[in-house]
Amino acid sequence: MTCSPTSTVRSPSVFDELFAGRVRWDLVRPFPRPSEPERAAGDAAVAAVTALLHARVDPEETDRTGRLPAGLQEALAKAGLLRLMIDPALGGLGLSWANAARVVEAAARWSAPVAFTLAITNGFGSGSYLQVLPPGPLRDLIADRVAAGIVSGGADAEPLGTANRRRATTAVPVEDGAAYLLTGEKVFIGNAPVADLMDVSATVEGTDEVRLFFVDLDAPGVEVVARHEFMGLRGAEIGALRLTGVRVPADRLLPESADGWRMRPGETDPGALAALAMSARNLVVGPTALGIARSCLVWTRDFVGRRAIDGRGLGEYDQIQRLVGATAADVFTIESLLAWSLLGGDRADTRPDLTAVKNLASRLCWRTVDRTVSLLGAEGYETARSKAGRGAVPLPVERAFRDARALRVAGGVDFLLDLWSARSARRPAPPHPPAAPPRDPALTPRNGDHLAFVAAQAHWLADLGGDQHTLATAGAIAAELLSMTVVLARSADLPATADLADVSCAASRHRLAELRSRLGEPGRAATSRTTLHTDRFDHLTRT
Repeated sequence: MTCSPTSTVRSPSVFDELFAGRVRWDLVRPFPRPSEPERAAGDAAVAAVTALLHARVDPEETDRTGRLPAGLQEALAKAGLLRLMIDPALGGLGLSWANAARVVEAAARWSAPVAFTLAITNGFGSGSYLQVLPPGPLRDLIADRVAAGIVSGGADAEPLGTANRRRATTAVPVEDGAAYLLTGEKVFIGNAPVADLMDVSATVEGTDEVRLFFVDLDAPGVEVVARHEFMGLRGAEIGALRLTGVRVPADRLLPESADGWRMRPGETDPGALAALAMSARNLVVGPTALGIARSCLVWTRDFVGRRAIDGRGLGEYDQIQRLVGATAADVFTIESLLAWSLLGGDRADTRPDLTAVKNLASRLCWRTVDRTVSLLGAEGYETARSKAGRGAVPLPVERAFRDARALRVAGGVDFLLDLWSARSARRPAPPHPPAAPPRDPALTPRNGDHLAFVAAQAHWLADLGGDQHTLATAGAIAAELLSMTVVLARSADLPATADLADVSCAASRHRLAELRSRLGEPGRAATSRTTLHTDRFDHLTRT
């Protein structure tokens, strides 16, 4: 069994240290790289998933029908793709988290719904708990089911939302504690329509404890009540569950001794299970974001390469060059952030970075696909099916646009994650006087200036605090500073990418200027109360 990509020892965190006014350049340089054997293992898995999907999945048909093709789950299981990080003794591929991310990215470049299926099964599925469960009946049960090739997932979200600390689903002890009866509803559950085993969160009756129970989905009282249909990700197996008095043996309960299984707002020391959930969320969002952004770069090159205005190639125009350069830099940025979060755990605590990377990757992907739609104009807004019908190149930009928006919602809405990141960051005492900005001769003069800027902004960030709006803004600011730090560190090792890093950092600085301007904005409480609780603004709702 492979280990989590993040350190479980409280070593320094690049993200947390920014809140203390420090840029830990020593942690990110030299930039981490996979070993050659690891790279080769990932190459083989990427080739396997690419060949399988190209042979069995028509992305346009999946989008049209909202269903994955029959037999796909079985084919994925047979190829070991539902057990990417599972020990080969249990039928898995034994890949690292970094290589699992590469597989999900490769799937996303062909079909985002399939990428979600792979990421949910491998990140949130029952098999992921083998990395942290102690020996015992529950571990044996899960190992046996995983070896049998089950589809699994996790059922936590409820109609009232996941931000609540409690869960409305209840677990009532019965038979002198030998079993529990679970009752409640779960929504937006990945793999719910096709899963065999699911961990379900529930509040134990008479306590405030929220615990995890492993439930067979064919058990009496379990019902899949709906398949969710979204604006994008059509075909992804996501549904709603209803549990009515479902009996679960006590040995299916996650052990008392296990660390807290979810990261809560304000917690600064996630346990092993919470860290696992953070890594899983990153597996769902980050690689899919990179896959979509990478495809946008390919489509951009295709479109610009075949278009001209009055005989002048489209790529010769300054505004087009800026759009193309921005997309290339965004792909480089997402790639760098994923590499750091997945490969940097042996030298730093990258757990605090994961939430920031989720937000950064999903937002960068969204900007990239939005930019690509604009670049292609009407062709960007037109469906691939329509383009194919009239003989045009059927680039699926419109479908990618719909799919990409989901990434800013999956695993937590982006503005809330900014707030949680800021609340959860450990804040070591900032240095006084400010630490000298790091210098690196491997950086170009412009990129050296960007690094000095990060150091100055980090020192200012250390003194920032306040209400929810200020904290959420601080979280977004720290994320941009993390992005600049990681991009510059990777570029220092790859001189040919200096221009990409420059463009990426320049874009971050523009966003940082906008974020800082938000700190002086007027409050919204009075306007919100008036809108929600009086009729004074009703004229705004009438045509």
